Amino acid sequence: MREGQRRRVQRGLLGGLTLLIVASLWWVWHWQLTRETRDAIDHAESRLALYSSSLEGALQRFTYLPDLLARQPLVRNALSGDDTTPASRVNAHLARVAERSGAEAIYLMNDRGVTLAASNHDSPQSFVGHRYHYRPYFIEAMRGKQGEFFAVGSTTGRPGYFVSAPVYASGDAQRIIGALAVKISLESLQEDWRRADEKVLLSDANGVVILSSRPAWRFRRLGALDAAALETIRAQRQFVGNPLAPLGHRLADGSLLIGAAGVGERFFTQASPLGELGWTMHYLVPVRPLYASARNAVLASAAVWLALVLLGLWLRERQQRLRLRLREASIMREANERLEIRVAERTRELESAQAELVQAGKLAALGTMAAGIAHELNQPLAGIRTYAASGARLIERGRQSAAADNFQRIQTLSDRLATLIRQLKLFARKGGAREPVDLLARLDFVLELLGERLSRQDVALHLDLPDEASRPVWVAGDDIRLEQLLTNLLRNALDALREVDSPCLEIGVALEGERVVLTVTDNGPGIEAQTLKHLFDPFFTTKRVGDGLGLGLFISYGIVQDLDGRIRADNRPASQGGGAHFRVELPGLQGATPARPARKETLT
Repeated sequence: MREGQRRRVQRGLLGGLTLLIVASLWWVWHWQLTRETRDAIDHAESRLALYSSSLEGALQRFTYLPDLLARQPLVRNALSGDDTTPASRVNAHLARVAERSGAEAIYLMNDRGVTLAASNHDSPQSFVGHRYHYRPYFIEAMRGKQGEFFAVGSTTGRPGYFVSAPVYASGDAQRIIGALAVKISLESLQEDWRRADEKVLLSDANGVVILSSRPAWRFRRLGALDAAALETIRAQRQFVGNPLAPLGHRLADGSLLIGAAGVGERFFTQASPLGELGWTMHYLVPVRPLYASARNAVLASAAVWLALVLLGLWLRERQQRLRLRLREASIMREANERLEIRVAERTRELESAQAELVQAGKLAALGTMAAGIAHELNQPLAGIRTYAASGARLIERGRQSAAADNFQRIQTLSDRLATLIRQLKLFARKGGAREPVDLLARLDFVLELLGERLSRQDVALHLDLPDEASRPVWVAGDDIRLEQLLTNLLRNALDALREVDSPCLEIGVALEGERVVLTVTDNGPGIEAQTLKHLFDPFFTTKRVGDGLGLGLFISYGIVQDLDGRIRADNRPASQGGGAHFRVELPGLQGATPARPARKETLT
């Protein structure tokens, strides 16, 4: 296919896709708007049924009351001119009934519409003396019917629902001598609508809103009023002081626009007629949320279409990249085949070199292990050599008892070597006995063991130990590990003092609460900052080759951790003499009783 034809096909497909997207978005708009409108109308009908029943229930509570009161002799006698029935008695009776029934007012009128008695007789807005002959409820009562009417009170200025009944003369059931009316306030019902935050209103037979969930909509008309209706409303003084302005106007789609164009609110209205009064209950459904829901559905559909379009473009681009990769792969395959031969040759060379390195590593590890064991056993062996040489000289001099004592010490050190070997076996795992051990006794023994080296290096030894009252100083551990810890720390300090002109070693033991603190300080060259980071690492050493393998402090660190203690190393300030400073904290057991007697090894 030529380039021009391909472009025409692409433009045709793009145009068809655009039309499809526009048609689908229009369908989504129409479908969502229709569905939301139907749901809103269903909701409106259910709410209308609820509000209509509540209104009818509120009105029916009082329909029986006027006729019931009109039949009472007290009321009839008050209209017949019987002087034995004072007006005060009738007023009190009507006030009592109004309070118990919840009516706003109950009043009695004669045949000329003049109020003779009322439940509000003692209020500033009393009905007594006022004439209501123009009210439809009075006219209907004088015709022998029950009158019902909603109006704004001409005396109080408060709107209400009026229901009336005729009062017949005693002994003459055909002669009507007056009317009794009950005024009911519907303000509480309207307040309930307002609190529910719904758009509900009630209109009378002329289309005037008499109750509304929005007070600003009240006493406004829904439609046009002809001249006859306006004249009737004025004659009845139904809405005194209210101009009855239009609430809004109907649009072509049947919706009601309330307010000015552009800033008003549009509503779909559902209406439900109420009984014989000609009243109509209206539920207003705001149009804006319906259109907002339809708009959101269109936006969501547009987002889906956009995602699909982007996915199609991505797949198209991916397909093009795939074709490009296939071409590149064909080129790379040939290059890879050539490289594989070279890699295979190089791999064989590397495998041979790796085997040599592994073998060298094994030999190095074996040498390191042998050197580590020698490092740990060197001191006891040195002691054995010293005691053996001393014993030989003592035998030559004929001091058999003294030589036997040295040989006994050699046996003790041999036992120690066996114990150390067992300790090395357990080195990699946590364990060992936990019993009270006198730290000062172990320190004395280690100092005696290292006495020859201290003398040879001419080291000045300074001890800062607790007084006799605080001895012995018990810690949790065992003899072997504590002696090993002390030996490693002191030997490390002596190594640092080899080339110092006036070597000095300070050892301190102190009690800090429930902890025992051991400090070892020398006046050697100290520890470099970079060295401090790796000081307790295994096989890390700064000594010359052959002097050590870096296991002593690593072993010491493991012993301290195993005994639930802490060890820290730093440098002493130069103003205090400089040198390295080690601090070891061990859990104390002051007041404890040893499980076995402490060993009393000494060297002579």
